[in-house]
Amino acid sequence: MATFQLGDVPHGFAYNEDGNLIHYKHVILLATPAANQSGVWGDSWVSFGSDWAETRLRVAVHDGSAWVWVKHIDVKPADGRIAQQLPPGTQKISIGREKKTAGDFVDNAPVGWLLEVK
Repeated sequence: MATFQLGDVPHGFAYNEDGNLIHYKHVILLATPAANQSGVWGDSWVSFGSDWAETRLRVAVHDGSAWVWVKHIDVKPADGRIAQQLPPGTQKISIGREKKTAGDFVDNAPVGWLLEVK
C-alpha cells in the first residue's frame, strides 16, 4: 500500500539564476524512508505541481553518504504534475525555488510537493 505526504514549497527564492544559494530559510528538507530497497521500502517518487506561474525548483537528493543528484525542474501551471522517481537509498530531499533569470521576481506562486512511498 502506498503512503503519501504532501506540502507546499516555501515562498522566496532559495537560489539565484546560477544555482547559488541565496538563503537556506527558503529551502524545505524532506526526510524519507530509504527508497527503492527490495524487501524494505518499495518505489518512491517526489512530484510537483503549480498554478498561476511557471516556477523553477532546485531539487537535490541525498542517499545517506552524498548528494547523488541535483535537478533543476520547471513546473508549469498548464502541465500535469511532474513526477521524479527517487534513486535507491534516498534518505533526504532538498527543495527550493530557483530564479530562472536575474529578473525573475515570481517567488510566491503556489507550488505543491507530493512524496509517494510504496
